[in-house]
Amino acid sequence: MRKRIAVALLLTVGALYERPGRSQSAPTVRIGLTQNASAVSVRSTQPFTVQKYQTRTAKFTIVVALAPATANRVLTRSDLQYRTIVEIDGDRIVLVPRNEKIRIDTVGNTGIEVDNRSYRGSIEVFGNSRNTFTVVNELPLEDYLLGVVPNELSPTTFGELEALKAQAVAARTYVVRNMGQSKKEGYDICSSDACQVYMGRESELPLSSQAVTETRGVIATYKDQPINALYSSTCGGRTEDAENIFDEKFPYLVSTMCEYKHPAPLPFSTSKSFPDWKDAVLTVAGVSNFSEAQQFTGLPLRGEPASTDAAALATFIRQSFYPDVLSSSDLSFLTEQGILSASGNIPLREILFRLVDRKRAFEWQQGVLVSWDGTTMRLLVDGQPKDFNLSPDAAIYQRVGDERLPMRQGSWIGGELMDFRAVGSTIQMLVYRINFANPAADRYSRLALWQVHKTRQELDAAFRPINIGSIQDMRVIERGPSERPLMTELIGTSGRRTVRPLRLRTLLGLRDSLFSFDVERNAQGEVLGMMFYGRGWGHGVGMCQVGAYGMALDGATYEEILKKYYKGIELKKLY
Repeated sequence: MRKRIAVALLLTVGALYERPGRSQSAPTVRIGLTQNASAVSVRSTQPFTVQKYQTRTAKFTIVVALAPATANRVLTRSDLQYRTIVEIDGDRIVLVPRNEKIRIDTVGNTGIEVDNRSYRGSIEVFGNSRNTFTVVNELPLEDYLLGVVPNELSPTTFGELEALKAQAVAARTYVVRNMGQSKKEGYDICSSDACQVYMGRESELPLSSQAVTETRGVIATYKDQPINALYSSTCGGRTEDAENIFDEKFPYLVSTMCEYKHPAPLPFSTSKSFPDWKDAVLTVAGVSNFSEAQQFTGLPLRGEPASTDAAALATFIRQSFYPDVLSSSDLSFLTEQGILSASGNIPLREILFRLVDRKRAFEWQQGVLVSWDGTTMRLLVDGQPKDFNLSPDAAIYQRVGDERLPMRQGSWIGGELMDFRAVGSTIQMLVYRINFANPAADRYSRLALWQVHKTRQELDAAFRPINIGSIQDMRVIERGPSERPLMTELIGTSGRRTVRPLRLRTLLGLRDSLFSFDVERNAQGEVLGMMFYGRGWGHGVGMCQVGAYGMALDGATYEEILKKYYKGIELKKLY
């Protein structure tokens, strides 16, 4: 589905595309239905011809033939001769050379059935260098699109004519630009999602066929050349620059918000900002020493430690904060808990933060923003709406992956996921994730938001091809305009590697490269797993298919849809 950008093809596309005169006939395209079939069955309700013989059924298989002179001697591979056998009507056999192209033409509008799927146009079957069969469907471009559009954007689920028209133009443009990319294999383009999904005549539906008919011959161009009309299912709220995903720059494939009618922003501000997240937690908690930490965690006051010696400090902390724990070594116990280290030298502030965090004394709640009027915030908490006041000096952070970015001001649109600490009905601190799904035109996709958990074992297996050993950490070095990680460093026991977005997505088996993540660790800091919070499905470049549907629902025309996702283009009619 528009996923490959072949450099050689891009260099020669000008030669492949010659702008035709405004004739009324659509060009013919050759679609590779399969390239590795061990057997092929063809049938039709009307008679067709195979090697001058009429039949309604034909089964193709490849056999090995040997000349009589090869009897009773040791053979080499050069002695093996592959032939195609065609069984017609079940009881007659025609023997032909392996690579001879056998063409089957339809009679009338009945179609030809290949392996239980019906197609318009003609069918060619021929053996290839792999000693398997290649099957090609040759038909007019407009007939081909009838079997593409409903499979790329389902009219049943996304039944908006203007969106389907946009899909028809994108699919037509893709074929015109990429015509002949598989010429060496005997066809123009494939029928899978490596090119465009084509399922033949029985997949055709009235609304998608109408979209093809009403945009007949129309393609998208940039500087009078057909564009590389990439598209994906769900962009996750914003598309990405092509060069950040495919390492090829196109002036019309640039990042854009996937929205048509954006809701009014809801501005917020705070009088305080804490660059360091841990400082904010301790300030909100009112903790600057061990006595205040004891009070905040609800433990009896034991004052401050008499000594900062590692062993003495460990004993004080264990007795003050873990009074019910019996341990032969307080330092070993607190090291296991991730509060102290055997080597010491941990700042007081860090120790206090770890105590508050490990004791879960900082009580976080989670909710989704429903409304905000500058004073009162309504959040959906555990499925129930609740009203809170936002403190004018609240510590506010935006979360991107493991990072928490301090915000003095900004805006919300509703639907943001928020972690917050409230005393009574007043929020003292909150952390939010940007919500692209609420206003985004692709919010109608079931994959506008998703999350996936991976265990350490699954992560180690996923990263085995890049030889980093057992995973120790992962960090995003750079993100693109859509927030997709453009360069990510993977750190393991055997080394570290930086990977690009498509590679990382493939290694992890994620739906999209648009994600943030949390690393789960044990008390010793070892990785237990990762939770990935993602948006979208696909590579996220070019037209967002579900976004096109959302725009159409809001009244956009197919031309407006295409010009939003492909910047600076013009629509032109070829025939």
